[in-house]
Amino acid sequence: MGDAQKPKRAFFHADTTGYSIALRHTLTIVVIPLIAVCIFCTVNIVLHYDLGFTRLLIYVIAGCVFFGMAFTFSAVYITEKRKRRHARFTFFDILPQGMIFSEYAGEFIRYGDRIILRRLYYIPFSDFESVSRDPKKTPRELTIKGAVRAYFFEDTRLGYHVDENGNVIFDSVVLNMGMFEPISEFTIKKRFGNTKALEASILFYKEKFDNMPEKKPFDISDFVPVRRKRRLHTSNPALEAPSFNRNWK
Repeated sequence: MGDAQKPKRAFFHADTTGYSIALRHTLTIVVIPLIAVCIFCTVNIVLHYDLGFTRLLIYVIAGCVFFGMAFTFSAVYITEKRKRRHARFTFFDILPQGMIFSEYAGEFIRYGDRIILRRLYYIPFSDFESVSRDPKKTPRELTIKGAVRAYFFEDTRLGYHVDENGNVIFDSVVLNMGMFEPISEFTIKKRFGNTKALEASILFYKEKFDNMPEKKPFDISDFVPVRRKRRLHTSNPALEAPSFNRNWK
């Protein structure tokens, strides 16, 4: 079996490594200047001792340390929180009859409960048109075109399952009757790292859908055998024997 025919991944988790890289760059830009200011103030305190001037420099050092600690803790908290949220709520799921892209879209507090918001895009393979990416300019982006159904609701309303025919059924009944915004395309930006593998999986399962054999109509006789009539017998074996009488008068 060639590489092109090997089964591809059907589920993609969000790639959250970008948040850690951004955090390191941000801390480098903010913390290093603060450290430089503290060193400068310390050198001036040692070389030019003056009670009033020294007190001012100590306040500057204390302010830099406080700001640096507060900024670092806040940045780490926000970054880790977003990593956890995207790791749980951002994914791409390829199903027998279509594809689902789910993305974390924020949260808020309502009556003491934390409400998670998600954007969810469902693209049936029957309405799918194309998938494209630019490997040179934007290798981490992917554009999908077709009759896309876009949902924007609380996470608790966007649960779904797949029936025996491979169709998506939402757990919230009203979503199966509509409640979506029809759009012609959407772009995934920096959610799954390099999108080459995702594009290959989409094309692989779209081809598999196109070559899927037509399902035969349901025939109960395939599952329930026809009951044959029971042949009646007598207690006299002679009556059961074959008759060769040709007297038809």
